[in-house]
Amino acid sequence: MKNKYLLPFTLTTLMAALSGCGGESANIIPEVYDSSTENGSCTVGSEGCVEFALDYPLDGLNFKCSSDTTNSFVSIMDLANNVATGNCRTGDKVNFFIKGEKDKQINLGTVDLSKIALVSTTGQIPRLTVLDIAQGITGQSAITLNQNDATVKVAMSLVKILQTLALQDNKIVEPTDIQALYITDAMRTKLDLILNSVTSQQIINGEYVTIIKPWVDVSAITDDQAFEVVKKLTTIANAAVYQPEFSLFSTTGTIGNLLSGSDGLVGCNKDTCITTDTSTKFLFGHFMLITDRQGYTLGSGLQWRGTIAKSLSTLSTVNAELIRNTKPVRMTAAAQSHWINPISKRIDQDYQFDVSDVNSQPLIINQGKLYNDYMIAGKESFYKLLTQKTTLTADDLLDLGQWHQNINSGEIYKGSLDLYKIFPITYLDKKVFKSINNVALGDKYVFPLYADLTFKFTEKSVSDVKLGIVIDRNGDIRTNMKPGYTENDMSTDAVNGCSSEDILPSSFKDINDVQQYRLGTIARTFTPEQSISMRMILAGETFAKIDGALVGMNSTIKTSSDSSSESIVVGGALLRLTNLLDPSVPTGTRPSTVSFTNSDNTAVKWGNTLASFQGIYNINNPSLVTANDTALAKLNGGTVEMSLAPCYTVRTK
Repeated sequence: MKNKYLLPFTLTTLMAALSGCGGESANIIPEVYDSSTENGSCTVGSEGCVEFALDYPLDGLNFKCSSDTTNSFVSIMDLANNVATGNCRTGDKVNFFIKGEKDKQINLGTVDLSKIALVSTTGQIPRLTVLDIAQGITGQSAITLNQNDATVKVAMSLVKILQTLALQDNKIVEPTDIQALYITDAMRTKLDLILNSVTSQQIINGEYVTIIKPWVDVSAITDDQAFEVVKKLTTIANAAVYQPEFSLFSTTGTIGNLLSGSDGLVGCNKDTCITTDTSTKFLFGHFMLITDRQGYTLGSGLQWRGTIAKSLSTLSTVNAELIRNTKPVRMTAAAQSHWINPISKRIDQDYQFDVSDVNSQPLIINQGKLYNDYMIAGKESFYKLLTQKTTLTADDLLDLGQWHQNINSGEIYKGSLDLYKIFPITYLDKKVFKSINNVALGDKYVFPLYADLTFKFTEKSVSDVKLGIVIDRNGDIRTNMKPGYTENDMSTDAVNGCSSEDILPSSFKDINDVQQYRLGTIARTFTPEQSISMRMILAGETFAKIDGALVGMNSTIKTSSDSSSESIVVGGALLRLTNLLDPSVPTGTRPSTVSFTNSDNTAVKWGNTLASFQGIYNINNPSLVTANDTALAKLNGGTVEMSLAPCYTVRTK
């Protein structure tokens, strides 16, 4: 048994720490001076200790922390949590290498941990990517995700080594698949067959290929295949849920949880937003975004905009007043291929939310930089807290989260954005996620999987909505609506609904010329339970009554600072694949049912923030409520069920 520090992936609450022991790490070789099997030099959770997670699921990567001159450590992988982690002290330089049983090793350079993260917070561990390790070898950051970039080239070399090892160890059958890889005793013994240890410079100039040939022949992986893996890893490291804090409950000056004192998305129609100025028109917003495995980002949210008739002392009280007395307006972010640049971690292109107010232009998020792989700070005070800087340069100011929105009357609203990256995704273990991309010829596979979701409403007078979906071979989710669909029946075509390609062309139209839409992604797999965690946001007027529906977001949004008030609860969404993975299920058939539940084995709950807050407005402004307002408030959420599409069957590659 080993002590392990695991990346938290909560199922029942927004953030919760997990720990455990076991797994496949029994092959780890303790270092010469190290009798422990802890994967780092400090105790996770203690002051000054930074835990990191590798984007590549690699168990047994050797490393040294500069503050510990005696011991060396290894990354530890736990399949129950789908990540490999290590830790060092704040500001450490981390030297990575792969060590043989005796004296030979492959040196992988040194990473300055302070450039990755100054802190690791409860529930969020910064990702250390293959590009970060490559930068530690070359001494320069990647500029673009291009094969000609010097640092990307080195990352490709690292990937060639790891993917060749994975092929030799039968961890993968396709050169571009990504699965958990363990540096075993046998691998370390064989590494000692090389004549000389490999230096970082030899990885840069390519000499490593010949030197390590007695160990692994990296010609098994082409440049194009290695680059494809680098792109996949980069996208996975960037993919997550993104949301601003809901600024009603500030405890200014705290980092470590979602109620951190940041202000979320706030602003006004003046250069300076003064809460006591009753002539100011304030804007307060909230949204949720998902970045999927193809790098597309989509989502839904809402905003309130208006003046406050009384002088208030705090921004949170202004926001609370807007919620009570201003009608919420929908914001929709259609799927966009740019968001936070995965190389620079900056918002370097405008990201657009369409606003369902005919007098409004889109809300544009135009700048910000992600720090600690976790947060964008919108204001100087929060930025200083996050970066531990005492003064800000002109360049630092360009890293603050900023947005603007024009109104057709000529008014311009602008403000700040404090943003959180939560629920990062992981690789998909093929023991559970059996797709046409990762199984061997002649083996059965489950994905792409075609299904129908049935949305039921808490308000019983609202009729159910049925929606066809497909979980594609990469693990992303899109709609699969039949021709001639209606508001209540957008289900899969019973006969031909599984005949279109799961991954559609750039137009995102299927073979029947029906426009389909991205919905979200599979966040991770749970191997013992044979289940997958699904996250979806339905964003767009096509979805009608379920426009803005949130599924599998594992979140609770309080609708008031009153602790006794109701909250918007969106549970987990776990699809258990036991019936589909059963070896006795013949090819060309399908089980009659699948289990689709929350983590506590109850019905999957979905929520809609716009409809929920419309209900709050209706309660506080009964004389102003229209029939449309009443109808919208009834669409605030309910439960969702899943059934396999009539045309779906388990197939053989």
